[in-house]
Amino acid sequence: MRHWPLDLRALTASAGPLASLLVLLLIPLPALAWGKAGHRVAATIATTLLTAEAQAHVANLLDPGTALADISTWADDIHASRPNTCPWHYVNIPRGASGDNAQRDCSRGCVVSAIEQSLRLLGDPAKGRTVRQEAPQWIVYFLADLHQPLHAIADDRGGNDVIAQFNDRQTNLHRLWDVDLIERAAPDLTMLRDQAVAALQTANWRAWQAGRPRDWAEETHRVAIEAVYLFPANKEIDERYVEKTLSVIHE
Repeated sequence: MRHWPLDLRALTASAGPLASLLVLLLIPLPALAWGKAGHRVAATIATTLLTAEAQAHVANLLDPGTALADISTWADDIHASRPNTCPWHYVNIPRGASGDNAQRDCSRGCVVSAIEQSLRLLGDPAKGRTVRQEAPQWIVYFLADLHQPLHAIADDRGGNDVIAQFNDRQTNLHRLWDVDLIERAAPDLTMLRDQAVAALQTANWRAWQAGRPRDWAEETHRVAIEAVYLFPANKEIDERYVEKTLSVIHE
């Protein structure tokens, strides 16, 4: 995936050192996201990239013995108790739009505004521990969600309304990218992690630190158009489609 060479300093200047560290060190992850497996692997790799200072800050905020992977799906787990957070998982950019428009695409809050707000809360020492403890849980989750192509497109309810056939069973386009293709790529977390690490090592991952959430959302939106919606007309997901999309998923 292409990552835009923009400066993070403007975003993190008012957020404090921990927010800056988490942004700079969690962003250069393979763009997996998505089902529980993808979220856990992304968070596991993030842990290996943290500096000693960042690790200390994270350990101070999280409960003893809790790793980033353990909180990586927390935002999904609280859906029932906090239904107002549901729109924070995606940004509704229309398929034909040239880019993100906050007034049009994020009127009820979205993944872009949720990341930015979480960074501000994380870096605000005036906030209580509960608020600042939740902030990295949002960030770890939403940075992954932001890179799921169907979380950045408004059409078909993010692909949920596109019914397809894959491996002799019915699925929908969103689930296909959330879970089905990842399960095809790697049957277990260890294999998925190793594939992601291989992609990380061969990519110019330091350049991925650049940019802001809105830029990443626009990039993800383009991936949805250029890769996700290129399925066969009969919506039978064939090996040609799988082969092309797995390279996108791994990166």
